[in-house]
Amino acid sequence: MSVEGIPPRPSIFKSHSFYVKIVTAFIGLLVLTVLPIVSYNYYKNSRMALELSDDLMAQITSTVIEKTGNYFLPAAILVEISARLAKLGAIRCTDNKQLELFTLGALESYPQISMFFIGDEQGNYIRAWRLPDGNMEGRIINRACLPATNTFKYWNGQFQVFKTEKSTQIDYDPRVRPWYRGAKETRANYWTDAYILFRNKKPAVTSAYPVMDPQGKVVAVWGVDIELDEISTFLKSLKIGKNGIPLILNAKNEVVAYPDVSRIVKEENGKLRPVQVAELGVAPLSRALEEYLRTGRSKLVIDSQGKRYLASFAEFPQSFPAHWKVALIVPEDDFISGAKLLIRETLLICLVILAVAILLATLIARGISQPIKLLAEETKKIKDFRLDDKIVIKSYIKEIQFMGNAISAMKAGLQAFRKYVPAELVRQLIHTGEEARLGGQKREITVFFSDISGFTGIAERLAPEELMLRLSEYFDELTKILSAEKGTVDKYIGDGILAFWGAPVPDEEHAWHACHAALVCQEKLKELNHRWEAEGKYPFATRIGISTGETVVGNVGSRERINYTVMGDNVNLASRLEGVNKLYGTQIIVSPTTYQAVADKFWLRPLGIIAAKGKKEETTIYELLGSRRAGENGATAELCEEFAQGFQAYLARDWEGAAAIFGDLLKKFPGDAPTDFYLARCRYYRENPPGGDWRGIEYLEVK
Repeated sequence: MSVEGIPPRPSIFKSHSFYVKIVTAFIGLLVLTVLPIVSYNYYKNSRMALELSDDLMAQITSTVIEKTGNYFLPAAILVEISARLAKLGAIRCTDNKQLELFTLGALESYPQISMFFIGDEQGNYIRAWRLPDGNMEGRIINRACLPATNTFKYWNGQFQVFKTEKSTQIDYDPRVRPWYRGAKETRANYWTDAYILFRNKKPAVTSAYPVMDPQGKVVAVWGVDIELDEISTFLKSLKIGKNGIPLILNAKNEVVAYPDVSRIVKEENGKLRPVQVAELGVAPLSRALEEYLRTGRSKLVIDSQGKRYLASFAEFPQSFPAHWKVALIVPEDDFISGAKLLIRETLLICLVILAVAILLATLIARGISQPIKLLAEETKKIKDFRLDDKIVIKSYIKEIQFMGNAISAMKAGLQAFRKYVPAELVRQLIHTGEEARLGGQKREITVFFSDISGFTGIAERLAPEELMLRLSEYFDELTKILSAEKGTVDKYIGDGILAFWGAPVPDEEHAWHACHAALVCQEKLKELNHRWEAEGKYPFATRIGISTGETVVGNVGSRERINYTVMGDNVNLASRLEGVNKLYGTQIIVSPTTYQAVADKFWLRPLGIIAAKGKKEETTIYELLGSRRAGENGATAELCEEFAQGFQAYLARDWEGAAAIFGDLLKKFPGDAPTDFYLARCRYYRENPPGGDWRGIEYLEVK
């Protein structure tokens, strides 16, 4: 069944590439050709198989070690890289939201990992766990708040939360767990002994790696749980004769992996543990282990229950994180002797036929499927509006050449079109499926408006060519930042930029992204101005206004040409706030709704109360000064707090008290324009008190 407008997904049994089908056909022909030859020589060749048993067992042992190592290596790398990223600050151990998404994303990317988690020295704990039904469970233990909270979130396959449970009952402390203590003591990648998971009675191990601060002190530990049933499934797939048994043992001679995973778990006194070899009930295997421990020989021939068995034991290499060994036990009857010469002849014939068939299949399949695959990739790039790469498709098939030329012409046309329409906007509209038709809808979004201070004077002093180059570089750098922060750049208005967040793709953090983008833009502008001044060029000073609120967003224009844009009072307010920067000598001003949305994430201070010309509504505005984050300079917090106190005294008409606060603040922060502004106002009103209806409102001269 298909949803209206969405074509049904092709069946997995019908959808195969040309390459696979052609290679499969050749291999099928190969099997039909070689099978009679192999069958004819089977009896004679089998008599020599016993002489090859050593090589077979060695190969299987090597395969098991390689497979197991490859299975565990990503987990070891994941925890070590996570710890190093945390040490470098790319992952913030105090940012629960980032850690939650990171653990869920890593779990999605590594199918052999059942659980990914981090604990710190304060007992905080964040983990992601893959549930049997394909969903994921996230858990956050936050001991930083009072009371401490224990939160469970359940995520579906589309990374959407469908259930949340929260309590103050906490029954888990990562700091006392073996994985945490082991990593903290070794200060390196630490692997636990095998244990049995109570939730599903499967054997597992944990890999952990510590996070250390610049002083070398352990502040947190990353860890992953790896279930071992996949290794047992792999062992079950191995064929060692007819009745051969492969297994993996740890240093305690406990069974870590076994073809029948249900036999390696034992419940004792209400607890689960891995079984010992003797508890498997396989007498030849127990006898072989006893002989190996007694003699230390890795290859053995033993007698048990009237039969002879071949056994081998091999230690995992030292590079492997655990002291494990691979054991093989095979009845000697499974290997019968044969003619070595016939085996070699048969193998030679098979190898020659196989090599020729693979070569032919590869050449033919590649010649047909590779150009088609490239065409499919190019059309997908066009769908995503990625047009920078040149298309180079070589084929002797005329129809494929025609298709390649058509796609090249299409990309060339779209590249020219992209110069006039923001590529990111087109991608977003494609992904959301929003139709290009006239009309709009109301959404709560955040609008960003910027302008260059004194641009008219700068333009008069520069040649037109230099002005356009400077302005283009300025727009390019700021547009990159706005796009990187999930913003949609609407248009360039002279020297100004209008951008918004929250449409066409919904963004729950649109106010945060807008404020963060504004701060990053100002930092980038400092770099540009430093370089420009070194080159003897005029610097650009940018003022920014940000407002959050209900806004009309959609397509406006005519039938021939439309523009995806925003309109309404929220847009006008952002424009006014940009202009109000002139009054206070500031760089970034935000509206009260934006302030309410981000006050706990950024440093902001109340800047004043304004009213637009011809309007009665008054608006309290705020200056955005920086982000709240670990290691933030306390001076910004001090400035915001003391300025707010002075502002309240100012509104209360306490001219002496407010002037004293602003005077002291100006000594600490010389050159702070808003402080200087209010200090002058206090001194003026002290000598010329305002009327009784004065409420500290600044009435703007423009609408």
